[in-house]
Amino acid sequence: MKRDNTTTQRYFADAGISRAMRVIEIGCGGGEVTQILAVQVDSSGSVVAIDRDQRALATAEDRMRGLGIEHVKFVCADVTKSDLSLEAFPHESFDVLAGRRVLMYLQNPVEVLRCLSRLLKSGGLIVFEETDSTMVPARTSSMPAHDQATELFRRMLVAEGANTAMGFELPTALVQAGLQFEKIRAEAVIQGQGSQDPLPALLGLVQSRLITAGIASQSEIDSLAVQLRMESRDPACVYVSEMSFCAWARKP
Repeated sequence: MKRDNTTTQRYFADAGISRAMRVIEIGCGGGEVTQILAVQVDSSGSVVAIDRDQRALATAEDRMRGLGIEHVKFVCADVTKSDLSLEAFPHESFDVLAGRRVLMYLQNPVEVLRCLSRLLKSGGLIVFEETDSTMVPARTSSMPAHDQATELFRRMLVAEGANTAMGFELPTALVQAGLQFEKIRAEAVIQGQGSQDPLPALLGLVQSRLITAGIASQSEIDSLAVQLRMESRDPACVYVSEMSFCAWARKP
């Protein structure tokens, strides 16, 4: 699901990602985060973006080509393979290991972090942004359609094997991977707000996943999208659908 990239930009900048750095990104998908990283390190740095989905990589490559970004290399690989860092890349060749909404999908994120941190130089930075639904939804007025949509998203993530509490678990994962934890931050992901409400659009983006998982039918999704738009007419209504966490650490 599409996320507010300005939040990710702030997180990464505050963590210390800057020009001339060499970055390895895992779970790059269609390249949204890859673009952010490429801009932050600029052409004096470089990004190696990894994903196991060749179609997603093709989309990401098209995105970079359209933006004229040339300092990104894409690699099709499975980061859950324990020998990835041994075979594909030289050790201690990167300054940063980063990703967004990827650890939550890994069966053993600690082992992946431990393995991939070998690619970092001493003192290298590890930065991950993950979503979390532990504290949500939150609202002061009744918004039943928003509650229903949020529950559909939660059920979809659980069906896909995602850890919906990964945000809270970020520090633990970093420490257990043998890294020196530095900081964690979180921001609320807000829906509502009149015409700025993205939930109907998000429903459209994930409708095939909801239908495939047997969570909702096309007619139910279409009906819910109409109800969401009606609830969102009042710009005074604020709805927190999830929390976005970002934590960073250093390789000793």
